[in-house]
Amino acid sequence: MCRFVFLFISIFLTIAGCKSSKSTTTSYSAYSSSGGAIPKTVPKTTSTKPAEVATAEKKVVVTPATPVVEANVAPGLERDILGLVNDYRKTKKLPPLANNPAMEYQARRHSMDMGTHRVPFGHQGFPFRMKYVMEKVPGSATVAENIAYGNLSAQAVVSGWINSPEHRKNMEGNYKYTGIGVTRNMQNQLYFTQMFAK
Repeated sequence: MCRFVFLFISIFLTIAGCKSSKSTTTSYSAYSSSGGAIPKTVPKTTSTKPAEVATAEKKVVVTPATPVVEANVAPGLERDILGLVNDYRKTKKLPPLANNPAMEYQARRHSMDMGTHRVPFGHQGFPFRMKYVMEKVPGSATVAENIAYGNLSAQAVVSGWINSPEHRKNMEGNYKYTGIGVTRNMQNQLYFTQMFAK
């Protein structure tokens, strides 16, 4: 009986969560960037979501202890994104970013929180993540963040960030370290976070 109920709930969540099998970067994905230093000069949250997605999005905040859906990390996509970002930086004659475990932890945690609907898609909690990174990464004085969601490949996410001036600014920044977190929830929706620090 428990298996039947779980299967029914899984199927229901999958059907309820699917918008279309033809996902594109313009209609079912969103990108947002945040950067900051002390003092912070870049707006905390900027979104380049399409108007139709931005108006339909519900701002529901769930208590952090109660996940709405489950999610898993996707380390393969994280590695692919790091490689693509460093390839892009190389074309701009910039040094490659080194993966930092503390930043990776925060990026994964934020993607997990968005993927499980503990927090809405966005930069909620960025000041905490920034403070954490500054404490764990010696000498870091500036932290920035790019996020995205959708059924996207690593190439599609990085291309979306390159085509957005604010995201591109973070990717081309004078940063030394990065942490990338990607999660996939039960609705097969991917959430991406990349943090930068110098």
